[in-house]
Amino acid sequence: MTRTDTQASRVDPRLDLPSMGVHALWAVWLATTAVLWSGLAMPARVGAMVLGWALMFWNYAVLHNHMHVPIAKPRALKWVVSRTLGLACGFAYRGYYLHHFNHHRYNDGDGDWGRRHPGEGALRYCVRWALTPWFWPFDAVTKVWGACKTRGQKAELVIDFAVVDGTLLALTLWQPSLGLSLLGTLIFTQTCIHYLNLAAHLGADARERSRLAVTSTSPFYNRWFFNAGYHQAHHLKPQTPWRALPEVTEGLERQGQLPAELQTDVSPISPAWAAQVVSRVGATPQATPGTST
Repeated sequence: MTRTDTQASRVDPRLDLPSMGVHALWAVWLATTAVLWSGLAMPARVGAMVLGWALMFWNYAVLHNHMHVPIAKPRALKWVVSRTLGLACGFAYRGYYLHHFNHHRYNDGDGDWGRRHPGEGALRYCVRWALTPWFWPFDAVTKVWGACKTRGQKAELVIDFAVVDGTLLALTLWQPSLGLSLLGTLIFTQTCIHYLNLAAHLGADARERSRLAVTSTSPFYNRWFFNAGYHQAHHLKPQTPWRALPEVTEGLERQGQLPAELQTDVSPISPAWAAQVVSRVGATPQATPGTST
């Protein structure tokens, strides 16, 4: 094992309590909203969905890390958490897992299933990918089904679609306004999630290992989103626990694998960076990350 691997193992607990806590907040929100929904006035329902969007978006950081380094090591708990994290973000977990690791194989370059169409702008890309799983999923489903290597993975894929779509269908049949509101919130959340992919690869180049992704050192973003800003380190060492990513990033900088133009202290969720993504993605030449504000 390398020094980094050894240190990473010490910050990789059997139960990642901060991540589990964020996921638990979503579970409490969903249960509470479902129980109280029929008695809530319209402003309260809107507020509940805004809170749900924030928790779903936060849970995506947990889902992302869980795909690489499970937040729960016990086998049965890991299986359950995989399903519920998929539900929290509206993704069939096994399908999204396979789709995400295709992204890591091709790093947003040729062969990446989630790559932008030539000349496609940020808004169209985000909306297209947010709507695709719900309204025209056939191409994506064919790809992830073909990527399943075992019957167990195929069974999980079927179960995950049943969990996500079945829960939404059950809630819609029970209380139509709740089910449809949840679907709309999930679609909006997924639009924001796909924006993160654009932000994390703004100006990157899949052909060069030193330019696979952008590194954000924003203290706020990394503190609350489990070091998601250290994206170049994540792409080079995707199985590194999130707690070890700052140290890995320091090592990459010493090795000259962090170009200055792909580093910023701006958070990907800041208006400054979002404005650059929206205005420059799809333009020529590609943009570089935002400057400090």
